[in-house]
Amino acid sequence: MRIAYFTDNYLPQPSGVATSVDYFARSLRQNGHTVYIFAPKVRGFKDTDSFVFRLPSIRVIPSLPDGARLPLPNKNISKMITQEFDIIHSHGNGAFSLLGLGVARIRKVPYIATFHIQVNNFAHYFFKGKLLRPKLMNRLFLKQFAQMCDGVISPSLKMHNQLTEAGVDKKMEIIPNFVDLDKFSKVEKGFLHKRIKIPKSHQILLSCGRVGKEKNFAFLVKTFSLIYKDYPKAHLVIVGPDWGETKKLKTLSKLLKINSNVHFLGAVKPSDMPKIYADASIFIFASKSEVHPMVAIEASASSLPLVVLEDEAYQGIVINGKNGFITQDEKSFAAAVLKLLKDPKKRLRFGKNSKIIVEKNFKAEELTNKLLKFYGRFL
Repeated sequence: MRIAYFTDNYLPQPSGVATSVDYFARSLRQNGHTVYIFAPKVRGFKDTDSFVFRLPSIRVIPSLPDGARLPLPNKNISKMITQEFDIIHSHGNGAFSLLGLGVARIRKVPYIATFHIQVNNFAHYFFKGKLLRPKLMNRLFLKQFAQMCDGVISPSLKMHNQLTEAGVDKKMEIIPNFVDLDKFSKVEKGFLHKRIKIPKSHQILLSCGRVGKEKNFAFLVKTFSLIYKDYPKAHLVIVGPDWGETKKLKTLSKLLKINSNVHFLGAVKPSDMPKIYADASIFIFASKSEVHPMVAIEASASSLPLVVLEDEAYQGIVINGKNGFITQDEKSFAAAVLKLLKDPKKRLRFGKNSKIIVEKNFKAEELTNKLLKFYGRFL
């Protein structure tokens, strides 16, 4: 099968969408299919994959560092129009996804879209939320866009329910994300301790993602102030590109007098992520804007216990009391983290359970076959 992926985010961009697209493309190719990838051009980056076609683009909304990019014409446009595809599959639901829809209609081939993000959580980036309200964004980018597709994929039950509630009546399937488990196994420890100069006897609480308002990192900083009082050998490490919140969070950590133990690593190379997870003691995450968080799956694959805020997005990733804790507020979150910090045996047991859970629930071969069967419904 000849499959065209149109994605608004792709490597080397540090995003869950980019990582998910890469994993599925690799898996499909391993199964003998041809996957073409059309994505925004990244300055200074050169692809080694001859089936990746980059288009120059301009940023539509200045406050969105890595999103909402409008593709510009170049020589790869003709490849999109003239190339024979059996199916077109978009990721990201932005301008590149719309471009894929246009090509699908010109070529008269089925068009599938995966809804990776809750667009209503990005309303504050559009003229500070004054132009497009969350409900309006949901109506425009969920229902209206989904109804233009032949088929719709959700990475989780959470997004499937949102699409259904929005009135989407297209053929839908839930196909979760997965990771390369081998990539996160048997990784040498010491990377973060050495890079940030944290004593080896101190414990690292790791959180990853773009540092934007919707990721709720302020909650983690405030909660860490409670943890630090009881466990001063703990360090909070936040890894991810700045989306306008880093300066505010640094100010907050200084105000709470915990800045010596709160570290912002910024964006890192995807190849460094396994080493970062390997050096952490606990993975903590407070975002309620997720659909199916890749970082939580990667942390599980790295044998880390997890502490998260209650949200449907973590279904099948975090099982309360088995590989982590699902909490409701700062107090319960801090208590859960402290329970793991003070009990190394429980941390180890929970970490081992994380690996078992992710191996069971997110098998690459099974999910790729499920995707292929969904494609087959339109061919």
